[in-house]
Amino acid sequence: MKKGLLFLALCVGFIPLKAQEVEPFSAQPLPWQATVEEPLVKGEDSSVTPPQKQSISKSSLTTTRADSKLNEKLLHKSVLNYALPVEISSVMDKCVVGDVDGCYFSLKTYETNEDTEVAAVANLELAILSLQRGLVKQAINYIEKAGELAPEDPFVELTHGWILLCSGQHKRAREIFEHLLYLTADFEYVSSAKLGTALSYYFSGNKEKAAASFQYVYTSNPYMISFVSYMLGRIASEMKAARHLAPVFLQQSLTHDEKNYAAAALYAKLSEKKKEKLQAWQYYATLFSLDPQNEMLSKKVEKYGKELGDKTNDYLFYLRLEQPIVHEIASVPSELVRIALYANREQIPQEVQQLSVMGSGTLQVTDEKLGEVLRSPAYVEKIIAFNPQTKGIDFKNAKGQVEFSSVRPIRIQPDSTHKTLLVKNLQAANLFAANWSDKELKGTLIVIPTSTGIKLTNEVYAEDLIPALLAAKVQNITQEAALRALAVVLRSALAAAVAQHPQAPYHITDNDEQFSFKGINLMFKGLIEASQESAQIHLTEAVAGAYESCGVVTADAIENTEQKPNYQFSPANVSKYMLSNPPADLYARPQDPTQWSSVKWIYLYEVKDIQQRISYKKNIGALRAIAPIKFSPNGRILGMRFEGSKGSYETQDPQEILFILSAGTMRSNFFDILPFYKGKDIQSVLVRGYDTGLGNGLCLRGAEGLAKTGADYMAIIKYYFPQARIINTTTGMIN
Repeated sequence: MKKGLLFLALCVGFIPLKAQEVEPFSAQPLPWQATVEEPLVKGEDSSVTPPQKQSISKSSLTTTRADSKLNEKLLHKSVLNYALPVEISSVMDKCVVGDVDGCYFSLKTYETNEDTEVAAVANLELAILSLQRGLVKQAINYIEKAGELAPEDPFVELTHGWILLCSGQHKRAREIFEHLLYLTADFEYVSSAKLGTALSYYFSGNKEKAAASFQYVYTSNPYMISFVSYMLGRIASEMKAARHLAPVFLQQSLTHDEKNYAAAALYAKLSEKKKEKLQAWQYYATLFSLDPQNEMLSKKVEKYGKELGDKTNDYLFYLRLEQPIVHEIASVPSELVRIALYANREQIPQEVQQLSVMGSGTLQVTDEKLGEVLRSPAYVEKIIAFNPQTKGIDFKNAKGQVEFSSVRPIRIQPDSTHKTLLVKNLQAANLFAANWSDKELKGTLIVIPTSTGIKLTNEVYAEDLIPALLAAKVQNITQEAALRALAVVLRSALAAAVAQHPQAPYHITDNDEQFSFKGINLMFKGLIEASQESAQIHLTEAVAGAYESCGVVTADAIENTEQKPNYQFSPANVSKYMLSNPPADLYARPQDPTQWSSVKWIYLYEVKDIQQRISYKKNIGALRAIAPIKFSPNGRILGMRFEGSKGSYETQDPQEILFILSAGTMRSNFFDILPFYKGKDIQSVLVRGYDTGLGNGLCLRGAEGLAKTGADYMAIIKYYFPQARIINTTTGMIN
């Protein structure tokens, strides 16, 4: 078995082979560590040295390693208040259903309410909604009114500072952040103010003070290590004397959060500048696989592909298999599932031009009209090639001699249901359209010729498929109860998918968020046992799904902690929640406090990239506003409008929102946005978020945490699916 580049055509992460050679940050101190004192923000000089003449001292780009046991009491001390006046709470119903204008104007009726608490909250909410609508001056006016009405409210003051920072008033923003320190000592507020201060220095061109301020956040807040490492790498990359430090900071960033698109993009550029062709190609190829319409990335990949020649082929795939490695595994007759192989990000099966097949037993090849046409011995490789002249397929031996041709679909299957079939060496017109890894299969491979290529479908018994579906999701599961719960959920979700489209050419794809399928070659005994045991239970009246990690507030109102935050939705409360640190007893907490990126994350995106991805649908010109227009009851973003100088584009597809903002690398649709303006136009966007996926169903890390408290798999299922009917398939009893 040969492993190639950890190449992420499916948005798994960004760290290619060379980056992995660096020791993880938590394993040992960095070589240039030094003690850094908290930067001073009082009495700053308002003048800024022009960036091109500014020098960065060595001390400003050194770091003290964040303590992995960083004052847990301090981190989890704060309990933020999400209470809303009754009047404001009733208005939020309009925001949730997508009536953002109605929500906005309803709030305006309370901005001068005689009850100062109601008026203060109304102005706070109006400030955030105005910023989202691109009405920056109005946002400042509203937040200033809120500050006058609630001068001791630290969240109002913090929001004031961030809105000023978004408007480009950097010095004034720092003054507000400094004043906040006199209102509260809550970790979340102080840390956010320090981050805002660091960004204000950076955007105003004072990289020396920006680096010092980022260092403070780096050494005090484990939830921001990836983001701050990226910013330190960005600062270093912009200064000639410190440029050699930039790659190490960026590798730090990617080690702590492999989804950090900005860090990967900058690493690609630096590799190119250093003439490290293979590394540049690796990163550009990974980015291109995420955004295949990007012409710049396409040109970079083509350029370096030509310069490197055949060397690039060794770094294209996750996995190459010489022959079937499972060989034989008992098959369980059950309902047939059709899974389309090699789908892209949009779940569209991609065409191949050629592939090889090899069976662990004799392969039967059947034409849909002619019946069985030939047999291939075990462990003998055969080639299937698309014939552009006939628009059909040629079945060849290893020497290239055609043994059979057809313009119709053919079916290939081992002569024994216990044997397996390996699909390997796929060749496609677009090497980045899908993850072209080799896959070992059970059941039947259906080879379908089209006018331009070949599409592949695997028809397999559900019982033979479920363990492989489990294998793609169990990286973070060590508890048997959590594994069994996941098996039940996957089985129920698969049954629902098959029932929904019984006559469709395929029921699921191998790149589906719920049903990622990488072949039965990843299975092991425990997965088979968990799958078999899960057959005893079936969920109904619930959307059975699973996602990796969860904070406190999920889409389906499951609170993954004993500490109930009393959260209720409003635009301001979403922003407040994004500030909040996960509670100490969060079921989904990782063992290492510096590895929280799947739970709590923060990214900075360049607007030129966002505008380009919008332009695939519509040219709206310079981006001037990013406005959520529809929410889940808890505030996950379901719809968004992008306002530009030439028009607007609106989408109510959460996956498309994530693609536009981040090429699909953002972890979930639960986030808030801080747009940084220069004049009327947005220059960059800060996104603060929680969780992974869309937040429905079984939280895998939460299930793992519940299992550690002693919960069995039934208790875990009941916890995450409280409204579901749980049917015992043996007795018919309903729980």
